[in-house]
Amino acid sequence: MKQQKKLFLLVISLVISLLANTIAIAGAGRTGAQILNLGGGTRAASLGDAFSAIGGDVTSIFWNPSGLSKLKETQTILSYTDYKELFGDASEGLYYALFAGASHIEDIGTVGISLQVQGQGTIQVTADSPEVLREENLGTNWALTLSYADQLSEGLSAGVSGKIIRQKLAQYGGRAYAIDFGIQYDFPHTPVPVRVAAAVQNWGTRIKFKDENQSDPLPRIFRSGTAMTLLDIGYHKLQFVADLTAEIDKLREDDEKGVTAFLDQNPDMTRRQLMSERGVGLNAFEWRHLHKSLGVEYSLGKLIFLRVGYKREPGINLPGFSDHLTYGLGFRVYFGQLDYAQIPGGGPYNKRLNVVALKFIF
Repeated sequence: MKQQKKLFLLVISLVISLLANTIAIAGAGRTGAQILNLGGGTRAASLGDAFSAIGGDVTSIFWNPSGLSKLKETQTILSYTDYKELFGDASEGLYYALFAGASHIEDIGTVGISLQVQGQGTIQVTADSPEVLREENLGTNWALTLSYADQLSEGLSAGVSGKIIRQKLAQYGGRAYAIDFGIQYDFPHTPVPVRVAAAVQNWGTRIKFKDENQSDPLPRIFRSGTAMTLLDIGYHKLQFVADLTAEIDKLREDDEKGVTAFLDQNPDMTRRQLMSERGVGLNAFEWRHLHKSLGVEYSLGKLIFLRVGYKREPGINLPGFSDHLTYGLGFRVYFGQLDYAQIPGGGPYNKRLNVVALKFIF
C-alpha cells in the first residue's frame, strides 16, 4: 500500500506538470501576481530567502512543497507586514498577510494549505483641480494553495502544490491557476549531512483581465538549493543554506515584431545577444540573471534561534554590502514560537522592513 501511494504521488505530479506545460504561455517582459514573490515566513526572510532545501517547516509551502514531507506534527503560522514604515502615510492600506497550516497523516503523507493576502492601498481621485474628490480602494489580491508531500524512498521526498491566484486591477479582476513541484534528496553517507533540492513554481495560466491582450504571465521560477548541517551536538545545531533562483517566465521572446525592430535599430547586436541580455529561455540560468541567497541558522535546544542571511537580486543595485543582509531571531515557548526578521525593504529612503510571525506547533 505504501509503495502504491508513492507511485501515485509520482504519477499525479508528472501529470500535473505535463498539463501545466500545455497551458503555459511564454512571458512578455513583465509578470503579474507579484503577491507570489512576497515570500513566506520570517525564518526564510532572515535567511535571505535560501529555503528550498529546508525541511520540516510549514512555510515550505511557499518555497518547495517537498520540504513538508519531513514534518512529523501539525504546524500553523500567521504573519502580517505593514508597509507604512517604508512609505509613510502614502502607503495607507498597503500590507501583506499570510496564513499556513500543515499536518502529517500517518501512511498518507503531509498535507498543507496556505492563504496569502495583499492589500494594494488607496489612491486619491481628483479632477481638473488638486481638490480630492474621493479616496478609492485598490482592492486586495490573494493566493490560495493546497499542498501534498511524502517520502518516495530513503533520502528522496517530493511534493506538489495547486494554486488559485486572484488579482485586482482597477475595476477588473483576473484569476489564474498554477502548480508547484519540488524534490529534496538527503545524501546518506556524507561526513556532514547534506541535502539538495529543486523546485519549479508558479507554472500555469496567465492572469487575464479583459482579454488575451490584457493579461500577464505568472512569475514562474526555478529554485535549486542545498542545506548542510555543520554542527549537531547536544543542544547546539548550526545549519548553512544556499539557493540559486532563475526567473523562467520568459521561455521564448514572443514579441517577434518588437525584437526585429530593435535589432534593426541596433545592427551591432545579434538576436542571441539580445536574448541573453533579456534572460530569455536558457539564458535565465546565466549567473548575472540568478538570484543568490545564503543563510546560517543557529539553534539552542530548539528554543532559541539566531539567523543571518545575504541576498542579491539581479537588477536591484543596493548601495552597500549591509543593504543585502538579512537577520532575525526566534523564541519558542511550549507550543508557540515567535519569529522576527529585518530585511531590506526599499522605498524612497531605502529603509529596512520589520517582519514578525507567530507559529504554533502541536
